[in-house]
Amino acid sequence: MAEKGMNRNAQRSIRLLKEAFMELLAEKPYESITVSDVARKADLNRGTFYAHFDNVDDLMRSVMADTADTISEFLSKAIEAGFLEDPLPVLTQVGDYLDQNRELTCKLVESRSVEPFLLALENRFREWVQQRIPANTPQEKRASALLTDYLAGGVLHTYRSWLVGDYPGVEIDEVNKYLSDFVRSTGMCLADLKLG
Repeated sequence: MAEKGMNRNAQRSIRLLKEAFMELLAEKPYESITVSDVARKADLNRGTFYAHFDNVDDLMRSVMADTADTISEFLSKAIEAGFLEDPLPVLTQVGDYLDQNRELTCKLVESRSVEPFLLALENRFREWVQQRIPANTPQEKRASALLTDYLAGGVLHTYRSWLVGDYPGVEIDEVNKYLSDFVRSTGMCLADLKLG
């Protein structure tokens, strides 16, 4: 949905509907949220909802796309010099976003309906990592592909586990520090492979 070309009232309605949806996610399972619930919470009518979204799934996809776009923006703004040498700036931005929006992202992660979103987010992260791992020879390309899957899967799974409370008492800064150390160590292993 292209919100930039819309008038202010349409943009405001979309924002209110998304905010209402996120509030409802904090109150009840995604599967039980209806169009009427969202419209009522946003203090708008159902017609306004349907002017912008086909159904609750469409609204959910829009909210998920916003989240993925925000994380992609962090990745694109990240320092280009060596993710494997210094991953902490990127991880800090992503981790801080997840922490500040923990209630929403946790609900998104817990919902069975968001597997396509998580897969898309993992693919974006995988592509981003792949672009930052130099690979010239066939052996380096194979190692790079394996490393990319390992890093993308590991980092995102760790964030997911943190969001759903698998690490009680662990703050996001500590998660990011460990992940940063692990990514750097992985980068050193890749360098050893290239030298060997």
